[in-house]
Amino acid sequence: MSETLNEAFNEVIPEVGAAELKAMIADHRMPLLVEYMADHCVWCQRLEPVLAATMDKFNTRVQLVKIDVELHPDAKPTDTPRSIPTIALYRDGRLIMTKSGMMQRQQLESFLTHWLNPANEGLN
Repeated sequence: MSETLNEAFNEVIPEVGAAELKAMIADHRMPLLVEYMADHCVWCQRLEPVLAATMDKFNTRVQLVKIDVELHPDAKPTDTPRSIPTIALYRDGRLIMTKSGMMQRQQLESFLTHWLNPANEGLN
């Protein structure tokens, strides 16, 4: 992926550090979707346009940020991702769900529609 595209997605998907992420998870009023990624990860680069496009539909219901797990290894969710990319959804300071691997837009939209519904919390 070109540097220009990486810069464009950094504007769409803000990158945070470990301390900032911890504070966001603890104090965030809106559900928080975190992409755990690494710059060298091809699948992470392919997922970012899907995430960015999906946020057009969900930007009033969830905030999206990303964190580089190689720069911030202590910032992984409780259920440590074994692979990247991994997305994690947090609500009210708690980890609700994680999903690893590449997703298409329809899959991501279904994932978010399901897990943003508080009635589905705790269901697998």
